[in-house]
Amino acid sequence: MRYLAASLLIVSYFALCWVCWRSYLRRQAIESVNVIGSGEYILIGYASQGGSATRIAKKTAQQLEQTGKAVKVLSLNQITPELLTQASNILLIASTYGEGEAPDNGNRFIARTLGALQSDSLKSAQVAILGLGDASYQHFCGFAHQLQHELQHRGAHFITDIIEVNLLDESALRHWQYYLGQISGHTHFTDWSAPAYSDWKITQRNCINPGSPGAPAFHIKLAPLGAAVATDTWQAGDIAEIGPGNCDLRIKQFLQMVARDTIPVELLRHSDLTLNEQRLSELKALSDAEFVSSLVDLPHREYSIASVPKEGSLDLLVRQVNVGQEQYGLGSGWLTVHATMTQPIRLRIRANAHFHSPENKDPLILIGNGTGIAGLRSHLANPARANTRNWLFFGERTAAADSFFAEDLQYWQREGLLTRLDQVFSRDAQAGESRYVQDLLQSNAAELQRWVAEGAAIFVCGSLQGMAQAVDDTLRNIIGAEQLELMADTRRYCRDVY
Repeated sequence: MRYLAASLLIVSYFALCWVCWRSYLRRQAIESVNVIGSGEYILIGYASQGGSATRIAKKTAQQLEQTGKAVKVLSLNQITPELLTQASNILLIASTYGEGEAPDNGNRFIARTLGALQSDSLKSAQVAILGLGDASYQHFCGFAHQLQHELQHRGAHFITDIIEVNLLDESALRHWQYYLGQISGHTHFTDWSAPAYSDWKITQRNCINPGSPGAPAFHIKLAPLGAAVATDTWQAGDIAEIGPGNCDLRIKQFLQMVARDTIPVELLRHSDLTLNEQRLSELKALSDAEFVSSLVDLPHREYSIASVPKEGSLDLLVRQVNVGQEQYGLGSGWLTVHATMTQPIRLRIRANAHFHSPENKDPLILIGNGTGIAGLRSHLANPARANTRNWLFFGERTAAADSFFAEDLQYWQREGLLTRLDQVFSRDAQAGESRYVQDLLQSNAAELQRWVAEGAAIFVCGSLQGMAQAVDDTLRNIIGAEQLELMADTRRYCRDVY
């Protein structure tokens, strides 16, 4: 009997091993399903200890797949050098385990996968990293920063600075979603978590570039409904999340299509009214109560805040996006055209600590183009920057129409706050002259090196496409890649690009 029992135990053990092995193979097949196929794709890699990075990687893939993008989702340890070099975009979601350590399913990626690549193997890759961690640890998002270093050393270009997420902070995850919209070219998505908006009002709205060859840009001032701006509401560098709204015409057309004449217009003001045949059929079959409860909010829009609280208003600089036939971009259309001066504006302030003004009195070099000057202006208006040296590089189309905040800049120059101002206007430039902001940097290379040697920080704000990468490349040539990376580590090279 003892031998029979032992035999049965051994058989059971091998059966259990076989089941576990088949289960492992099934998991591998599921994880690898998006890896089959060829052509341009977005590679999503995750390193997860408790499952959060895995979950966010899947949500990331879903948002991109809904726009028709081909994606491949794998743990970092499953990614091969070939997959990295073939991807058009590389998106990494990395948790940090303990004090800066890699999770188990990402602990061989740097040594084994990146270690097999040459220094310029990823020069055509566009990369973004989402770091998950706990800010109470000394090496907050330490593994994500290790990944950034190693990828930079292999020539990768970063779309944005690491987005650090403290304890799954929902506002930081919305910011990641925002960049997914930029990457995919589809900014119409469903927020994973709705911002907790407050109601604000527009107190002033002016087009400040009439006659410009570019799209109209509006200087918009907002204040909380029924209250004054508190002095601690936000800091220079923070972001305004706006909940856009639909115009009356859009709502009425929607109600006609779904055959509803009893739903109040205001109930649909901030709802996503996108329709297809299946959605239309579903909505028509619902009761009014079910119809209203089935609607979801429009996705948020992000804008750099151009002012500080002591100025008494939250200022934005919004470029109007015209998509044809008097149709406008979701956020810009709401803020510059459709919202009346009496309608509540849904607004939430998102702390953007990575872009806050330096805490010391070191010099500050500000670089931007277009509406990116908004995020730079707030630093110049920051009382903490009094008695400091500040140098602004700014690029736009024409001096006559596009000298944004010219009066403010002239005032700060007279007061000595703006030590140097270098501007370039591409449509005004003559043959052989600087045309873009990166050209201005190159022509001032020696002085830039001197400022950096004296401890200057560099803040960049403006367009993701074109300007941000060109400025980064130029700074690497002037300052050196290793020095620029060290500055990024110590929060002396910060970017807010969109």
